[in-house]
Amino acid sequence: MPHPALFGWLNTHAMRKTRFSACRRNGFLFVGLCAIYAGLPATVWAQANAPTAPSAPLQANTATQHPSSVAEQIKQLSTALAHAKTPEEAHGLQEKLEALRSAKLSPTTQLLVRRAEKDLTTDKPDDAVEDIGDALALQPDQAILWRTRAQMRLVAGDLKGAITDIGEALQRDPLDVESWSLLASVEEHRNDGKAALKAWQKVLELSPMTDRNHKRLDALHIKAYGQPT
Repeated sequence: MPHPALFGWLNTHAMRKTRFSACRRNGFLFVGLCAIYAGLPATVWAQANAPTAPSAPLQANTATQHPSSVAEQIKQLSTALAHAKTPEEAHGLQEKLEALRSAKLSPTTQLLVRRAEKDLTTDKPDDAVEDIGDALALQPDQAILWRTRAQMRLVAGDLKGAITDIGEALQRDPLDVESWSLLASVEEHRNDGKAALKAWQKVLELSPMTDRNHKRLDALHIKAYGQPT
């Protein structure tokens, strides 16, 4: 059975389908469990909030992409995601972004990620953390691996380690909605309502359709500041 700490919170907001669809095609468990405002370097927030000129989205054809080309596609698709008009459109863009972000993973790294997935399904989160650590030793430049280990650490109850890994992920990929969403969840587990709210506000900046009715935003606002009087 899936570990409740990993999957339970995913059901609380609208992007839970995005977190599985693109990744399951590849057999991955890059679930989107989303720089913390108080702890990460200021450069992470500066990069994340830098304006991006609108441009037409590209297809996520990653088989032979040059790294700079992949980065440009991620930038363009992220711009399109910020202007998506429907949840369905946002969902499709997120699938393409996940495909781009995982495109550079080697076969060995993919094997380790699949093994980590198996570890989680057998309630061995510590082993999953170790497997992703091995993957990071092979490809430490891949932001999606840092995000994935942060997810595993959340399940294992290592909140401090999860925060550290999210910081590494966001330094490499500040436009990753999934990392910001994971950050919001980790901060909730740490009972830091203001930090969770700030992270979720960044999610909505990058992908407004994630929570278009603002249900999660309102809930986090109450956790951060209490019920309005």
